[in-house]
Amino acid sequence: MLVLLKKKILLEKENFTWSTNLIYFTNESEITKLEVDAFNLGGFGAGLGTFRIEEGKSATQIVGTNADGNLVALGDSAPDFQMTWSNNINYKAFSLSFLWHWKQGGDNINLTNLLTDFGGTSPDYDDIDLDPAGVTPNGPFRIGAFRSSNATPFVEDASYLRLREIGLYYNLPDRILKQAFGKYVSNVKFGFSGNNLINIFDYNSYDPEVSNFGSNGLSTGVEVTPFPSSKRYLFHLAVEF
Repeated sequence: MLVLLKKKILLEKENFTWSTNLIYFTNESEITKLEVDAFNLGGFGAGLGTFRIEEGKSATQIVGTNADGNLVALGDSAPDFQMTWSNNINYKAFSLSFLWHWKQGGDNINLTNLLTDFGGTSPDYDDIDLDPAGVTPNGPFRIGAFRSSNATPFVEDASYLRLREIGLYYNLPDRILKQAFGKYVSNVKFGFSGNNLINIFDYNSYDPEVSNFGSNGLSTGVEVTPFPSSKRYLFHLAVEF
């Protein structure tokens, strides 16, 4: 089931316009009929966390063995919801545009830290702070969980808030255009833009927006030492003749 809600607002005053657009969407799934036995796919097995196709369950559920050796549901890669907020603001010759993206919920199978744990180089390898469950989620704890086939510490919430795009531009006034270029140039626009400049999350790795197996929907969110989303800074110059 896909739910999509959109709301657009336009504000206009002298020399000023502001267009803002809010999109909310969520997607929930349930396997209503399966004529074969439940099976696992994607991931690297129940000891590290894997996806399971099972009648009556979500198509994106994540399962794994716990500390007692039982196969249990550990999470779901599908977010609770996602929202985008896009804006275009114009004031005289200036224009500002930006887009925020909020993903709430949705779990990843995070194996990056485990691989760096083996070399003792993970950022929290020696952390000793206790979480509410009374365990120490550091490097030795994860290595111990891996050796006992306990997938619990490898499934993490992958929520984030990200400034996906931002740009600031300036159009040269007609008076300056005529003085500089006569009738040969009708418009000159220049400015700066960036992508992924602000990223807010509690996920225990470089970037929660990752997937080593692509975006096929049934194994999204498995992380094994990928590169994080790049930040980009761009200069723009557009000339119209």
